[in-house]
Amino acid sequence: MLVYKIDIISELEKVGINTTVARKTGIFGQDTMRKFKNNDTNISLEILNRLCFILEMQPRDIIKFVETPEDEEKYAYK
Repeated sequence: MLVYKIDIISELEKVGINTTVARKTGIFGQDTMRKFKNNDTNISLEILNRLCFILEMQPRDIIKFVETPEDEEKYAYK
């Protein structure tokens, strides 16, 4: 399972992007901002690319993989 390593909303606010700014500029939609708030990592690579650019980070700075029993059950090659 992918999880955020950082608080996305907090990091965006540090660079001056809140929900209103994101919506007005079109940089992130309301649904995407909701996902960030709810720690939902089901985002597109385009959104991840934007985060990397805006936050001046690499993907590995933003997300990480944490193995869960569900992952083992779904994806393990047997």
